[in-house]
Amino acid sequence: MAEQGINTAGLLPSGMLQPYGQNILKYGIGQLGTPIDVGAMTAKVAGPTGFQQKSQQQLADMYGMGAIQRDASGQLTGFTGGTGIASYQPYLDQISQQQLLDPSQGYKDFMSPYQKEIIDTTMQEYDVQAGRGRQQIRDNAYTAGAFGGARQGVEMGQYQSESDRNRAALLAGLQGQGYQQALGQQQQQLANLQGMVGFEGGLESQKIAGLEAVGAQAQALEQQKLNQLAAAGQTAYTLPMNRLTDVANIYGSIAGAMPGSPTQKFTPNPVVSGIGGFANMYQTLGGMGGGQPQQQTPPGLMQSYYQNPNMIT
Repeated sequence: MAEQGINTAGLLPSGMLQPYGQNILKYGIGQLGTPIDVGAMTAKVAGPTGFQQKSQQQLADMYGMGAIQRDASGQLTGFTGGTGIASYQPYLDQISQQQLLDPSQGYKDFMSPYQKEIIDTTMQEYDVQAGRGRQQIRDNAYTAGAFGGARQGVEMGQYQSESDRNRAALLAGLQGQGYQQALGQQQQQLANLQGMVGFEGGLESQKIAGLEAVGAQAQALEQQKLNQLAAAGQTAYTLPMNRLTDVANIYGSIAGAMPGSPTQKFTPNPVVSGIGGFANMYQTLGGMGGGQPQQQTPPGLMQSYYQNPNMIT
């Protein structure tokens, strides 16, 4: 086997494709040198919407926290002007002022302004009726001829004692009835104020929840927009490189399918050169000796050998 005598440093793409390869390289280097806007590709967080800010302020007002302070993005940073008095504090103050939690005092504001007149009138009528009863005892004693006697005195004493007990019971009943009515109204007032605390708080909570729900929808939409803008920034960055990659792949496929050109000229194999020289010398000697002229080595054969040196052994 003859030694391989053609050394090459590699093949370049066909001359037809080389300008395209140079352009691809130029555009790729230019793209790598383009400044990157990282902010355009970075996902951002949507701040609180107007509805959410309103709901937050309503909640702060409800608990007496004051005006909300915010940064440039709308995020909460603090409060100013807070009083610490919640929206339901007036009802608690009223409960305290009216002593509604003290049964021995709280009922007084609810005593009927007409109770004294009612009691006085009732007792006056009772006294009138009691006086008539005493008069009846005296009349009966007079008719019986015992007027001023011991019998009259005993009967009058019994009547008066019973009348006094009845009078006291009637007065206590009237006063107790007024107290129970006032106490019931006191408890009703306490329940009303306690109900107002929960009622107003419930209304405020519903309003805040409604604002928050609408604000959350608006915030979600804004977040989607920010995400899409970030995705668009990422696409704007990667698209040129992706296009260059696609073009480079196409270029590589075409370049691989077309014959290339050597990066250096072929170096003839010394063995082949020797064969050629010997053939020429033999032809000269043969001609001088009168023998038959020898056929020279065909140029095509030598060219084929340059391309495939293994064909000669």
